[in-house]
Amino acid sequence: METTLEQTSTLIAHDFVTKNTGVLDQEKIDAAVKTITAETQSYPANGSVASFIFYLKFQVNITGGKSFNGNAGGASTPGGGALIGDVYTSDINRLYKDTKSFQFNATPVYTSIIFFDGSSNVLGTFQAGAVSTVAGIGGGSGSWS
Repeated sequence: METTLEQTSTLIAHDFVTKNTGVLDQEKIDAAVKTITAETQSYPANGSVASFIFYLKFQVNITGGKSFNGNAGGASTPGGGALIGDVYTSDINRLYKDTKSFQFNATPVYTSIIFFDGSSNVLGTFQAGAVSTVAGIGGGSGSWS
């Protein structure tokens, strides 16, 4: 029987495959799915999202760690909200150093952010419960500081 985390990871991987089939090489998609569904270290985090319909701003703050600031494009409802969850990664230092872009999938109650390096390799994910008016998908660039 799958746990809630395994179920969530499977759903995130499914959404990633659906959105990126025909966009990324199958090798990149397979590697991303492997990373998304792998057991990794979790780091408590919180954050926020602000949506201006086609332009969004995201912030993710790892408790006792660094903060991610990202700007994205996509189609979403306007508004904002709070995000509370965990960042999952097998290498926190690589996540901090190499993150160049991200992809988001937001609903009013749940938000997923997938972090990528400059070669579209998945570095980790942020899986969060949301208290938000934002629903949509898209991606953009950002970094940790």
